[in-house]
Amino acid sequence: MHTRSKRMAMRVLNLSLLALLLLSFPAVAADQFGTPKGDQGTRIFKATEHPQYSGQFHLSGQKATLIGNMQDPTPWDHLDYAGKHLKSVQGSIDIQVNELTNSGQVIAEFIEGADRYRIVFDRFAAKAPFQDGGIATRIYEHGDSNNGDPLYPKTWLYLGGWGTATMHKNDQVLYKDYDAHFMVMERSRDPKTHEVHYPVKRTLPGGETDPAGMEIDLWVRSKEQNTNNFPPFETFVHLCWEEVTWK
Repeated sequence: MHTRSKRMAMRVLNLSLLALLLLSFPAVAADQFGTPKGDQGTRIFKATEHPQYSGQFHLSGQKATLIGNMQDPTPWDHLDYAGKHLKSVQGSIDIQVNELTNSGQVIAEFIEGADRYRIVFDRFAAKAPFQDGGIATRIYEHGDSNNGDPLYPKTWLYLGGWGTATMHKNDQVLYKDYDAHFMVMERSRDPKTHEVHYPVKRTLPGGETDPAGMEIDLWVRSKEQNTNNFPPFETFVHLCWEEVTWK
């Protein structure tokens, strides 16, 4: 057989073998690897719909801001939408929690004047279904979300926790077993004016936050009410960290 004929025969044989191999493998269906079905291309899946979801989160926050002061006399405003009473403080927050087991701890530390403060938030419990046992991820809260109170804009929570915390001042217990809430959320304050643009009349369905940024907020508050303050609690410690690191 001539060399050219041999080459042609080998090419035909190779193509035949390739065709047999393709036919022998089960079809890789779009269902298995690939094409979104219906509206799945735009749907945000719950964390538990991911087969590799561990539930374990570790984040930290830097560039701390205290809304108001620890020694503010009544009446005070510790949400401060206008951004007029913000204090930059030295401090950080470390979040190590498991969303599946609603366990872990949040440690926040900051210095104001000559005093050192430390918040230990390690008891998580839900008071509403959306809180998912005390720690939840991938939900909307506040504003008109129908989750939580409307005192803050509707925001997407990458992670949130609810429960009780103990706050120390210079190694002495200052507030014991106070209600606490943390949010890893979209940026709420204008980076130039420091305002929270809320409440405002809006025509779009999203919240008043900015999804292009992220922050961590932490609140510690008393059960005792005081309608002279905003929010209307006797004590409401509110901190925000503008730089968020996922670990």
